[in-house]
Amino acid sequence: MNNSKKFILIMLILTLYGVYLMKFEKASPPSIEMLKNVKYTVGEITSRYYYSKGGAYGYDYKFEYEKGIVRGAHQNGNFISGRKYLVAYDSTDIRNGYVILDKYDITDSLSKYRIYPTYTMYHETWPLQKIPFQYDKSRIEDEIMLWIDR
Repeated sequence: MNNSKKFILIMLILTLYGVYLMKFEKASPPSIEMLKNVKYTVGEITSRYYYSKGGAYGYDYKFEYEKGIVRGAHQNGNFISGRKYLVAYDSTDIRNGYVILDKYDITDSLSKYRIYPTYTMYHETWPLQKIPFQYDKSRIEDEIMLWIDR
C-alpha cells in the first residue's frame, strides 16, 4: 500500500472515530441543568449486581430516550434484574444527565396501565405531571435532587 492510500485510510479511521465520540459522548452525572427539561421513561435492569476490578459496581440498565435511540448505563442501587424502573433524563440534551430511580419499580404498573414495549423497548415518555403511575410526584423530584447533590 502506498503512502497516499495509508494516509487516506488513517484519515478515514480518525474521522469515523471522531463521529463516534461526538454521537456517543458520555453523559455527565445528573445536573441541575437536567431539571429544566426533565422527562421520564422506562428503564430496564439488564444485569445482576456486580463488582469489577476496575472499581465499577452496581447494575447495568438501558432505556430509550428518543425514538430508536437506546442508551445503556450503569448505576448502583436496590434493583432487581429484569425489572423496569422510572428513568429521568434531560429531554433536550442527554449529556446533561440521566438517572434510573430505584424506588420506582414500575414493572407491574406497566401491565396495569396497558403500556407495552414496541419490539423490545418502551417508547413512552412523560413530563412529571403526566406520569400515569400512582406515585407522589414531589417525591420523584426529591429523589432526583438526591442524585444531583451527590
